[in-house]
Amino acid sequence: MIVIKDLSKSYGKNKALDNISLDLTSGVYALLGPNGAGKSTLMNILTLSLRADEGKVLWKGASQTDAVTRIEEAGKEYRGILGYMPQQQGMYDGFRGVDFLCYIAGLKDIPSKRVREEVERVAALVNLSDRLRDRISGYSGGMKQRILFASAIIGDPEIIVLDEPTAGLDPKERIRIREIVKSMAGEKIILFATHVVSDIETIADDVILLKKGVVIERGSPSDLCGKFDADGLESVYMKVFEE
Repeated sequence: MIVIKDLSKSYGKNKALDNISLDLTSGVYALLGPNGAGKSTLMNILTLSLRADEGKVLWKGASQTDAVTRIEEAGKEYRGILGYMPQQQGMYDGFRGVDFLCYIAGLKDIPSKRVREEVERVAALVNLSDRLRDRISGYSGGMKQRILFASAIIGDPEIIVLDEPTAGLDPKERIRIREIVKSMAGEKIILFATHVVSDIETIADDVILLKKGVVIERGSPSDLCGKFDADGLESVYMKVFEE
């Protein structure tokens, strides 16, 4: 469980998050909103890349009986169950694909005897097994997206945060990523931020609509479609965010 309580963050006079409160348990959460809505700020706080100005994020791991801890205080323990795919492709181009995944495995403290197995597992999932020995500098944009996704799920983390994971992918690979996320949904907290509404319409358990740092709507895809008399989430998006 993750409990986000009264979370606020500003950049100068711009309030990126304004008193956000959310409870997240196992499932796929779609985070939708236009540019500047606060999606990346929220994800950066959840991944300990950024500190909130006000409020807190609490975590209760599956192995804990009653302890609830601020994620900053949990520190290494929380990072150990976290997988994160940022929107920006910040990788070492001189690395081979296998080097990059082994590096991420090391950061996650995956036991050395399991690293090779994990690298091969996630590479196969994203269809990169035959390109692991190539340098990342030779990867296409779509291949870089796929290896970033692989780095987010290596080690089988309990919490996975994905920022525009299908950007730049062809339709076949977008479907592959959706199917992987869907297969993991029952036992993990997965936060999936995207502008491609079709990528989450069939896999999201809960949709969070964020605008100017405020959660303005939340519900299952079917509930939101019913509320806005819409024939799909894309139609809901257009109605909610129409200026």
